[in-house]
Amino acid sequence: MGLQRFIWLSMSTLVIGAAGAVGTRLVKALARRGHKVVIADRLPRLPESLKEKSIKAIPNVDVRDAAGILKLMKDTPGIETVWNLAAPLSVETALDPAIAEEVTIGGMKNVLNAMHQTGVRRICFTDSIGSFGAAAPRDQVKARWLVENPDQDPGSDYGRQKRGNRELMKDFAAAGGDPRWAVLPGVLHSEAVWGQGTTEYALEAMQAAARDEDFVCPIETDVVMPMVYVSDLMRGMVNLQEASEADLKEPERGYCIPGLSFSATQLFAEIRRHKPDFKTSIELNENMNKFAKLWPNSLSKKEPQEDLGYLPRIGLREMVAHCMIAHEERLSRSRVVFRLADANGDGLLTKQKMIDFVTEILYVPDAMDEQAKKVLVEDLVDRFYEDIGAGSAGTISYSEFHNWTKRNTICNMIEAYSLEKNLVGTGLAM
Repeated sequence: MGLQRFIWLSMSTLVIGAAGAVGTRLVKALARRGHKVVIADRLPRLPESLKEKSIKAIPNVDVRDAAGILKLMKDTPGIETVWNLAAPLSVETALDPAIAEEVTIGGMKNVLNAMHQTGVRRICFTDSIGSFGAAAPRDQVKARWLVENPDQDPGSDYGRQKRGNRELMKDFAAAGGDPRWAVLPGVLHSEAVWGQGTTEYALEAMQAAARDEDFVCPIETDVVMPMVYVSDLMRGMVNLQEASEADLKEPERGYCIPGLSFSATQLFAEIRRHKPDFKTSIELNENMNKFAKLWPNSLSKKEPQEDLGYLPRIGLREMVAHCMIAHEERLSRSRVVFRLADANGDGLLTKQKMIDFVTEILYVPDAMDEQAKKVLVEDLVDRFYEDIGAGSAGTISYSEFHNWTKRNTICNMIEAYSLEKNLVGTGLAM
């Protein structure tokens, strides 16, 4: 084992925003590489699947709370690298730029100040193609263009806030820090849930196709944007963190993480290889279409290949196939569970049907009597109804149930309830 890798594995990495779309995958990628990972997020309860990959989990973390961030750093010795992923997406920023600035720029100030006070040098940050404005090149864009053109107008609060963070990191470098930033294109994955970003239209389209639904495209269909599949992105981000300072030759240690580029027209054509009858229409979203037209068509591969040893592996055909298969398998599972719960097959779940279903599948310790189990089941079903957004006497359609299963499952709900209530030996009997 080389000295550099020994140092990585003896120290820890703090991931702030660990429960987000990128954070969740980064934690798992770092753990696979042998890194000790400390996870922090604003959520009051962090997923067990994440906690299993970490050496310490810290919920209720708000980067806007300077004292709280400093306490977190002081209470967690041995941190070598911090990933600050706490930032809203492009459309979310446009909807509330003031709050976004508090989180993005105010949060970064607090993180860097806490790092300075605790002697942690390495900060990694995810910049975005949203930093490039109308004046930027369209093809093979390099991260250094942002450094060389600091006064360009990115055309959005989102891009201006990213620039603000780069400026803060430049000051941190001047004080002896080791800041690194990755310019991310749109992130593609096969999961069922995502945020409100511009490039997420591609995820929406593939999910609609898997469900045999028509898709309304929010951007002009001939606009090409850069994207990256999440497995490629993780390799690029981990390589950026692990690179020695001597190998990082780009200005301010900023690198694009390139993947693939395509237009909506090209995406829809590939989807139709799986779903020939997939139908689309156009209804432009003002913010999304504006951002799509501002951003570059493609990102340069030269610098990340030379300095980080990174090149993307996933193209459009592989990406669409992987996502479509995952969505269709998820749909199949949710249909099976819905049919099991829908005892009379009328296509609607009532509260009594759910009580009967959960009673049948729930395993409880032998010491628990029937009345206690009945109360437990009714409480579980009440929580299910509350979480899904149905009224206490309402019915739930398959569409509503499937949308709920994008972020939860009956199994996960029972597991979380059992942990909360300390119900040892409670689980599924199937």
